[in-house]
Amino acid sequence: MSLLGASVGPAGDVVTVEMAAGPVRFHALWLRDNARDEASRHGDNDQRLFDVTELADEVTAMSAEVVNGCLVVAFGPDGVTSVYDEVWLEANRYDGSVTASFGRPVSWGAAGLSVQRLPWTDRQDLEAWEAITMALVRDGLAIVDGLAVGDDAAGTGATGTGAGIVDVANLWGPVRETNYGEIFHVRAEANPTNLAFTPRALNVHTDNPYRRPVPGYQLLHCLVASDVGGVTVLVDGFRAAELLRGEEPGAFELLSTRSVPFRWSGDGFDLQNRGPLIEVEEGGPEAGAIRAVRYNNRSAAPFDQPFDEMTAFYEAFRTFAQLLHREDLEYRFTLAPGECLVFDNERVLHGRHGEADPERYLQGCYLDRDWIHGRQLT
Repeated sequence: MSLLGASVGPAGDVVTVEMAAGPVRFHALWLRDNARDEASRHGDNDQRLFDVTELADEVTAMSAEVVNGCLVVAFGPDGVTSVYDEVWLEANRYDGSVTASFGRPVSWGAAGLSVQRLPWTDRQDLEAWEAITMALVRDGLAIVDGLAVGDDAAGTGATGTGAGIVDVANLWGPVRETNYGEIFHVRAEANPTNLAFTPRALNVHTDNPYRRPVPGYQLLHCLVASDVGGVTVLVDGFRAAELLRGEEPGAFELLSTRSVPFRWSGDGFDLQNRGPLIEVEEGGPEAGAIRAVRYNNRSAAPFDQPFDEMTAFYEAFRTFAQLLHREDLEYRFTLAPGECLVFDNERVLHGRHGEADPERYLQGCYLDRDWIHGRQLT
């Protein structure tokens, strides 16, 4: 990509930049608001040093030209001149299509998924760490292997086979503690506070939609596997939502524009939140793209749609639920001892097929999204 030239519109309110792929327009006010000069941005943190109310009522571009591969714009009436490099312009353009970049998910079905893995011994290899981080954003999941095994493992080791789930989370950031603690234990309990803490099969779901904010990523470390049952089932919620939009646009419209309540109570907590089952980007160059999926039949509170919409909403809800059970969307595998599955909790639905042995033991924890999606990779 290179900048070939620039011109200012007759009224001075639009700057057109000639790029290799064609012309791209920018409003003069937008360019001035995002001026890159030292008086406008802090050099250490790149934060804006002025408020939009400090700009003139009518901002214009007095001139625009390409100098040494960069766009140089002089503004009126304040006389500020700012320089924009082509990488920045391409990353922030809003006129026309946008080039795909790190941070853009690629949806998958069961047959097309190849799960990225990171051996624990390679955790300090920058290229290997970047590859798994990119996979977590692209695919929504990855596996770290070579960790602790056995019922007595505490999950607090620092190296080799003593490493546990907190060590894996710390590859990106600190564990997000909840009322379940820093680590929760997925195994049969005498008095379970959650159906996950039983040997029962579990329908595919996303965790904790009743929290605000919802945990961004979940980790599940297998310490003791099940001889029968307990097969992990994963579904890409983004792929399912895309299929719903194509096959049943009316159902997609309802599920992406109507908010529903979620609730969990116990152990002195009453957690409540609400949001659409399918959340889409509302603006910007990716408007309409799937942003998040919330589906947890166990934690859905009674729906509260208007009376005249309730029947249609349930039809849409059931249609989506049935779609989530399509075999071609279900990626099934058995998580082995020493493996830790890391997955996007607002995208990848997970479940458990078949009743597991009571001895099956997984440890789980949560990680905020920013620690992964906010990473600046080389």
